[in-house]
Amino acid sequence: MSSSFFTFFLISNITLSLIYCIILLIKKLLKIQITVNTQYYISIISLLLLIVPFIPFHWLKTVSLFDWMINLGENNSTLTNIHSAGKTSTTSGQNANWLQDFSMSIDQSPFPMMESVFFIIWISGIIFILIATLYSNLRIYKIKKNLQVIENKRLSTLFYTCKKDIHFNKKVVLGYSSLIKSPITFGVITPYIVIPQDTSMLSAEEMKCILLHELYHCKRRDMLVNYFMCLARTVYWFNPLVWYFLNEMKTEMEISCDYAVLRSLDNESHLKYGEVILKFASLSKRSSSLLVASEISRSYKQVKRRIVKISDFHVESNMLKMKSSLVFIFFLAIVLISIPSISVMALNKEKETHALSHTNVVYKDYSSFFDKLTASAVIYDTKMKQYTIYNKEESTTRFNPTSTYKIFSALFALDSGIISKDNSQENWDGTIYPYKEWNEDQDLFSAMKSSSSWYFQKLDHQVGKKKLQNYFKQIHYGNRDLLGDLSNYWLDGSLKISPVEQVDMLKKLYDNEFSFDPSNIQTVKDSILLEESNGKLLSGKTGTTAVNGENVSGWFVGYVETSDNTFFFAFHIQGEKDSGGSNVAEKALSILEKEHIYQSVF
Repeated sequence: MSSSFFTFFLISNITLSLIYCIILLIKKLLKIQITVNTQYYISIISLLLLIVPFIPFHWLKTVSLFDWMINLGENNSTLTNIHSAGKTSTTSGQNANWLQDFSMSIDQSPFPMMESVFFIIWISGIIFILIATLYSNLRIYKIKKNLQVIENKRLSTLFYTCKKDIHFNKKVVLGYSSLIKSPITFGVITPYIVIPQDTSMLSAEEMKCILLHELYHCKRRDMLVNYFMCLARTVYWFNPLVWYFLNEMKTEMEISCDYAVLRSLDNESHLKYGEVILKFASLSKRSSSLLVASEISRSYKQVKRRIVKISDFHVESNMLKMKSSLVFIFFLAIVLISIPSISVMALNKEKETHALSHTNVVYKDYSSFFDKLTASAVIYDTKMKQYTIYNKEESTTRFNPTSTYKIFSALFALDSGIISKDNSQENWDGTIYPYKEWNEDQDLFSAMKSSSSWYFQKLDHQVGKKKLQNYFKQIHYGNRDLLGDLSNYWLDGSLKISPVEQVDMLKKLYDNEFSFDPSNIQTVKDSILLEESNGKLLSGKTGTTAVNGENVSGWFVGYVETSDNTFFFAFHIQGEKDSGGSNVAEKALSILEKEHIYQSVF
């Protein structure tokens, strides 16, 4: 069990409750404008929403009406400024100390323990409801075991006449039992209609009403709906709104079935049909809502609503049917729009990958450089137009870009006119950070050097979320998803990018394939210049994910410029600790040296 799954499941329940409130309210307001069948069909499509939280929609990028609610789930961790980790080195290059991890740590919520407790309570509730369901449905088993097939010729003839009248040819077992006082129908594959053993109190006309009602349940496959409703009650046992909705749906099922029967009867028989329902309502006890069967009479409240509808029966006009069709389409649209919002799997942070479209690839084994860490490496040789890849699966897996996104944050701020090369200063607001380099005013170059997160957060807020979203879409940056909070979408939010995509982004940035102002491109290049060695220039940016003070994921992306070639690279590592940007940078420099691409001054 993933704790995030249960968090998102609870959020999905809030969303579901909101949707059901809207559906119930609109149905109440429009009840005289739609047919009884439409009322029931709307409930059926709404019922399907209950399975949506368990459908994986991570491949679907649909923005819904309730994205604001999803954001609550995305931001279930907080950011704090934690320790500096990794090796700290100095050099006379452009960005001294660039191997230091200036990372913001993610403080994981203390709620996972509570989530585990709630999960246990949820499962315990499911087990309890399952036991209660099995106990309630032992009645069906006993009835089936006690069943005696009808052999009365007059009753059998009436039964087959009713089947013929409603154009229903499927096999249905008709029997009677001494264990019931009211007719009952159950069974999905082979339906059973069971009537009380003592039928002497019923006239032929009353028996016809009973058989038509139960046969319509069979014809419409209401037994299957009963099973689904029972399953929904089991999974959503803690949600009273779901139970209320299911009770309403059960009543609508019976009213819809009543309407079908009334259409099959002549006007003189309508009163008799209502009397039959009242007769069995007075004889039978209220049955459990967990019973996967349909009874002709259930609760007093349900019977009262049905009798009111029966007494008010009239043939529905074509105009009413047309309006009902439009209303049904409207509700169907609501359901479809709501689906991505309540999918737990859509929210759950599963591994996100993309297809590798490049064919000019050489695969190499760099595992000896990474010890037991999960790692990937991508190097692109511009002159050879060739990729060198270590660990194809991880190289095409998307991760949060962490501080490597700041390269493009700077570009977007420059393009928006918020900063320029000569005027990029932002004032420190006095917040005390654990790095003295952050506790002062910053310009683009100092902020990139010290990876000052507050500086780039400030730039992002000035650019604005909508414009940032357009920028990321324009350059096709990773999954281009800014669903999370603007302060941390790049660190623990929805934005993700793979090592292969990082390399492609840097290539396009370097060659300005995005068609930005060349001076802004050059300013970004100048800001990420790290060092010079043997006539070669190393530019790049590290990034670190720290969770509760431990560096668990790291990036090092950039490029090496030689006199006649440019090499682009992206390295990524994951581990329980010691997996920050400085750590991956050291390993990356060793690989670049091994490949005779660059020998660092470190």
